[in-house]
Amino acid sequence: MTDLAPALDTGAVRDGSNVLVVGPPMTGKRELLYEVLAADRGSDRATAFVTTRKAAETVEREYRDVHPDVATLAVVDCVTRQRGFGRNEESPNRRLVSSAGDLTGIGIGLTDFMRRFHEDDALAGASVGMHTLSTLLMYADVRRVYQFLHVLTGRVESSGFLGGFVLDTPVPQDSLGIIKQPFDGLVEVREVEDTGAREYRVRGLPSDAGPRAWTEF
Repeated sequence: MTDLAPALDTGAVRDGSNVLVVGPPMTGKRELLYEVLAADRGSDRATAFVTTRKAAETVEREYRDVHPDVATLAVVDCVTRQRGFGRNEESPNRRLVSSAGDLTGIGIGLTDFMRRFHEDDALAGASVGMHTLSTLLMYADVRRVYQFLHVLTGRVESSGFLGGFVLDTPVPQDSLGIIKQPFDGLVEVREVEDTGAREYRVRGLPSDAGPRAWTEF
């Protein structure tokens, strides 16, 4: 897995913030999201993650490659029951929902994890992430997804946690304008057509988080 930490100063993305990572498929957005959520990689931080494309086992393995010392990793899995593979059973740190269209189930699972993190005095902080919002938009209209995100990002902010979410492009410009409203900052990723190089730029985050102009990883 590519280490994108030198590209984006994830330590400058402060707790209480919500970040949207946007770009075409296969441009490293998921890996970059893991870096954002891992923050300073402290062993006293927890992460709750919603996966809409990969089974929980895969996400758990990938995330621990980035943050091996994470205190607790809890996953809301929107894939396993729908596809009928993997370990089709829940545990204290795993919730299974029927599909990415079950926004109520996703919200209940995340709220339960966040409440546990908030009440755990041993934790210095926590992160909440989702890969990817694009799958949600296959099941629900943009206004409903926006309402879901508005509530969720508000809970992240009020808890003093760190939120990170991925959206694949292209999407209609008006939909992007709606989806990005609840977020404090935007990280855009692209692949240069001629060279295949990956570039990124940052919007709305502290100036030390990353460059405002397109910059190669």
